[in-house]
Amino acid sequence: MSAKIVHFPHSTPPVQPVGHFLRLGESGYRKLANLKASGFLPAQHVVVDASKLHHQKELLADLRASGVEIVLDTKSAELGAPHKCSGHAKQAPWGALAEGNPLGPSWYQPNHRSDLLGHIARFAVSDQVDAVLAPTHFLGDPSFAQWFSVDRRSCELLRRALDREGGASIAIDYPLILPHTFLNDHARREEFCAGLAGLPFENLWIRASGFGLDAAPLTTRRFIVAMTTLHGLGKPIVADYLGGIVGLAALAFGAVSGLANGVGERERFDARTWHKPPTKIESGRGGRRTRILIPTVHRSVTVPELEVLAGARGGRRLLACSDRCCPHGLPDMINDPRRHAVYQTDAQIVDLSAVPDLRREQHFLDGRMSDADRCARQLKDLKASPDQASRRGVDIGRLMKRLADHSKQTEKMLQTLEDLHESRGNSASRSHSIRVRQPAESAALQTES
Repeated sequence: MSAKIVHFPHSTPPVQPVGHFLRLGESGYRKLANLKASGFLPAQHVVVDASKLHHQKELLADLRASGVEIVLDTKSAELGAPHKCSGHAKQAPWGALAEGNPLGPSWYQPNHRSDLLGHIARFAVSDQVDAVLAPTHFLGDPSFAQWFSVDRRSCELLRRALDREGGASIAIDYPLILPHTFLNDHARREEFCAGLAGLPFENLWIRASGFGLDAAPLTTRRFIVAMTTLHGLGKPIVADYLGGIVGLAALAFGAVSGLANGVGERERFDARTWHKPPTKIESGRGGRRTRILIPTVHRSVTVPELEVLAGARGGRRLLACSDRCCPHGLPDMINDPRRHAVYQTDAQIVDLSAVPDLRREQHFLDGRMSDADRCARQLKDLKASPDQASRRGVDIGRLMKRLADHSKQTEKMLQTLEDLHESRGNSASRSHSIRVRQPAESAALQTES
């Protein structure tokens, strides 16, 4: 009798999708529209501010037609803060309701004369967004300690308002906006989990004040560890206003399953002065200087600084991009820094997305993290010309000190994350995967058919 051979199925480690939510921001959307037209905006999710949506309708229509998910930021957090309510946020459709004053807790009561939540729901339905960020507020506000209770109730009321206004298919994501130090307190984390359990939202967004792409190694480790408590909610977690090597580390270690940031901006969040009146800005100041991303070290420099560093021996080899975004190298980086930044940021996300979940930590440490450490060491040792720096208005001493400090921090970050990887093994919990939500336009077409 011949032997019976049993073939066991080949199993492959699971690959969890990584979500990247591109915040369109207050400006630059025309350039983003050009990038979309030329195939250099590979976004799957975009976040549009309610204060700027009317300027971005054409871009959003193009994105929606391409199957991109549109998430609405109501700007409620900013409209509830004295320091921010009179800025760009006031251009939201409901921003003028309080006539320049903050929208306080009473505005979110179900019987308030403004019907604020109904206004938000109708706007979301009419503009065909796919998801709305629940109208939450900064929990570190020293003038009002009960925002968490108000916000939880608002989330429930917004769900009812959306259903009532014909937006039953529109999802809600919940932004937990808080000082990053709150996350280090286990009792507070348990309180957040208990309070959020059962609320009608899909993704939990963490916007941590005082935390971002320049976070210190120990702060980064604490953030990653803190997220494991929030995994107990069973909701995917998106790290809002986070980018750079810190954001990639949070993804690789499974602390979060998505990032939300802008193109070279909105990668750090700070609300420590939100409770104070706005300071008067003197006229005559110039705009934000153009900065160029150096993807290997996850930092940006000004155009003159880039030229000075590239002029040093070995500098161009370290700095010049040769990917599809910059076929001509350094000149393309300078001529179109936004295209360069979008492409490079997406490439980092795609690289991590292709790796099975349990292998991402080691892949990240051996790849992006080690590369960043090595390149940072080489950059700090460049012998840039003081004369060339002087001609371009660059303080060479300050620039090189910045590079040296960044190299030290990158080395410590690598050591800290290696230690975390070794100490926790493969048994640590990981954030649930981002669910792919069907864009509203596609859902409507299927319903009609």
